Amino acid sequence: MPELWLGPSEMAARLGVSSKALRVYEREGLVAPGRSAAGWRAYGPAQAARLHQIMALRGLGLSLKQIRALLVDDQASLADILVLQRDSLAAQRGKLDAAIALLGVALLALEAGRDLTLDDLTHLTQETIMTHPVPELPNHYQGKVRDNYDLPDGRRIIIASDRLSAFDRHLCTVPFKGQVLTQTARYWFDVTGDICPNHVIAYPDPNVLVCRGLRMLPVEMVVRGYLAGTTSTSILTRYQAGQREMYGIRLPDGMAPNQQLPAPILTPTSKAAHGDYDAPLSPGQIVEQGLVTAAQWDEVSTISLSLYARGRELAATRGLILADTKYEFGIDADGHIVLADEIHTPDSSRFWRAGTYEDRLAKGERPDSFDKDVVRSWVGERCDPYRDPIPEIPEEIIQAVSNVYIEAFETITGLPFVKPDASEPVLARIRRNLQPFLGT
Repeated sequence: MPELWLGPSEMAARLGVSSKALRVYEREGLVAPGRSAAGWRAYGPAQAARLHQIMALRGLGLSLKQIRALLVDDQASLADILVLQRDSLAAQRGKLDAAIALLGVALLALEAGRDLTLDDLTHLTQETIMTHPVPELPNHYQGKVRDNYDLPDGRRIIIASDRLSAFDRHLCTVPFKGQVLTQTARYWFDVTGDICPNHVIAYPDPNVLVCRGLRMLPVEMVVRGYLAGTTSTSILTRYQAGQREMYGIRLPDGMAPNQQLPAPILTPTSKAAHGDYDAPLSPGQIVEQGLVTAAQWDEVSTISLSLYARGRELAATRGLILADTKYEFGIDADGHIVLADEIHTPDSSRFWRAGTYEDRLAKGERPDSFDKDVVRSWVGERCDPYRDPIPEIPEEIIQAVSNVYIEAFETITGLPFVKPDASEPVLARIRRNLQPFLGT
């Protein structure tokens, strides 16, 4: 049976490319045409097979240079080429997803009648890149502030975004908030490692923690040294409602708001599902409900009080009072209790300035704190934030909160806050620093 030879136009039509593309492949040395029986430039079975290989590799997005290295120069293996291309395409997909998300936000603003400027688009970009997860990483779970990814080898990647949430909804993004939370927790993990092992493995980026995956205990350990708080589970709210016995503890009569307690106390809560509220519990209820064993309760309660004592001691050297805080623990593969999540950050703890505390307490005024509730108060004064659309928050309000977070980091840790290179977008920087983990 005679071999089938096809001219350039016929071959190009079969491949779904142009005759010009065939010329390029020839010029790059990827394929060499033969001659038909009539002497015309044509492609026989061998050339057709090579062209189909080229088209398969082009379909994967490989460059002509990569294809030549594989098929002609024998400088790369197919496996190496495919791994590199997978990683490259994953990074490109992430950029495209981020761009699509940004376009969606911008088009919604235009549809709402807003006249977008380049400054507006820049601001939207900064918001979008810190609320959009990294699609190259597997097993994503988004919390109110952090994006979590569980890797197949048991490690977890936690990216702290700049999201600011209140009223059970996202309000805005605050520049550098995620970096402040990550680096503040890093400081405290370092100085409390002798009290309890923690889940830290590495910090590949200012906003990113790589840590051990744990089986988390379904209890938040809240330690309070002062009669303070605003939520329904806080001891001040309950005390002002006439309660004296709470969380298995009896408080004395006659205490003033924000007064120091006779001794630090534990006010644990069950960890609520996303969107629900934490429930206050006594130690007896925690053990009776099987949330933790009696031995685990004894261990985490002792550790929590020790961590609080260390935090209060170091805070005092910075002119601060650590009024209250929360801790979360998990169990590692060997059954050991490990400190996880965050520790003594501006979001998980209440810090007051010690220098003005006594005077403000005597006057019945709130202690001087790192007031991060500026956005919350601004929104609450202008709408019902649980039901109404959130009004556009002025840039000066957001910047003021950003400055508060930076001040909190520097005061709490005693370290200077180092801003990253502003010329590189935050998400691009995070993806670059996470390259060793992409596609894991």
